[in-house]
Amino acid sequence: MRRLVTTVLVPLLAVAVMAAGLVAIVVSTPQSASFGWFAYAPLSATVFSPTGAMVIGWGSIAGAAAVALGLAALAFWAGFTLATARTRRPPRGPNA
Repeated sequence: MRRLVTTVLVPLLAVAVMAAGLVAIVVSTPQSASFGWFAYAPLSATVFSPTGAMVIGWGSIAGAAAVALGLAALAFWAGFTLATARTRRPPRGPNA
């Protein structure tokens, strides 16, 4: 059972988390404005600073975190798998 978890379930779970993160990023990406100029004041001395403006939404942040978590899990799985394979291999060479 342990071998099944380390060889199949961990990478599948990591890929599923990455896919869910990508879907969250795509779904939560704000749509571009469909109207013309906004906040354009050519003859005033004031600087436009919108209150509460977000460049990126919380859904996109959560999606990016999920993608990063999935990539980290895949990297951990790959390192663990390679290290386990090397420790199972019999030593070779005259000094081993």
